[in-house]
Amino acid sequence: MPPALDAQVAALLSPVPGGSPRPPGPPVRAVRDLDLPLTGRTLPARLYRDDLDDCLVVFFHGGGFVSGDLDSHDAQARDLCRTTGRPVLSVAYRLAPDHPFPAAYDDAVAAVGWARAHLADRVAVAGPSAGANLALGAALALAGTPAAPVAQLLAYPLVSGDPSYPSRTEVGQGYGLTSEAIEWCLGQYFTDPAQRQDPRAAPLLSPDLASAPPAVVVGAGLDPLRDEARALADRLRAAGVPVHHVEEPALPHGFWKFAPLADAARTAATRMGEALRALLD
Repeated sequence: MPPALDAQVAALLSPVPGGSPRPPGPPVRAVRDLDLPLTGRTLPARLYRDDLDDCLVVFFHGGGFVSGDLDSHDAQARDLCRTTGRPVLSVAYRLAPDHPFPAAYDDAVAAVGWARAHLADRVAVAGPSAGANLALGAALALAGTPAAPVAQLLAYPLVSGDPSYPSRTEVGQGYGLTSEAIEWCLGQYFTDPAQRQDPRAAPLLSPDLASAPPAVVVGAGLDPLRDEARALADRLRAAGVPVHHVEEPALPHGFWKFAPLADAARTAATRMGEALRALLD
């Protein structure tokens, strides 16, 4: 990875300029690590519990399909658990380039199915950025099955990867994540450019969006992916899916990780967690 892009991708995973340690997330009632025994592989996962047990939220971290793990998004998973009151299962899916598409997608679908079979009678999905891609992809794949999620939270989602959206140019640099970094990450994830048109990789292109569960879609105004969030909310709504769409105009991509440090990010994170809780309630 070129040094400049390496710094950009690293910045997506560290909320503190200069690489300082990430602030801890809020306390929850219980946390334990576990392994998901999926067919042909085992995935690390972390289960957070708070007050309610009527629905499990399966959470997929961000990181452009190339980075991120249970620790990098521990604060966000804790925050989601605390705000919704529900248990959250954070899943460390396989990463590119060692595991290119569709490995992460396959892991997401299998992890939600496993969680529904072994941990809860009702599941929802959530994730930021690339994690939102996997959350929506799993929800669409499992629609109509007993493991179908009942709701989803998609934060500043990477669900198309289309570089022609105006936001890719208008806010494509200068706000943390750049369009160049997005293209680099997608270049690691895909082994064939044609895969960018596969609905499993770009769920915004799915012909079956009507089968998606009710959604909370949260965009950021200073995000190269801003227009993907807008397009997703519009297409879900047009397909008849109940959508709660919010755009945080003054915040950048990845603002959730700044929640322990900045009031604006904290307010936005609380707002989207409460919106998911309203769907689950």
